[in-house]
Amino acid sequence: MQTVDLSLNPTMTMYDLCEYFKANLLPASPDTMGDYIVAGKFPFAIGLPAGDGHDRRYIISRAGAYLWLDDFLKTETIKI
Repeated sequence: MQTVDLSLNPTMTMYDLCEYFKANLLPASPDTMGDYIVAGKFPFAIGLPAGDGHDRRYIISRAGAYLWLDDFLKTETIKI
């Protein structure tokens, strides 16, 4: 298994987040995950809603997402 160097990749994209959830057998779509982030449902990410000519914007912590999903599933997850 490939090891992710968190110091080189401290954040992840929405695509990365969805792929990480799917790799661990959880359904994830960019729109739904974006809704959760903007609503403040995930402690590992922050997001701004669309407006003023901008799409939604996110900052997603890779280490935070890994820790959160490990805890949520109560197991070591597949990291991407």
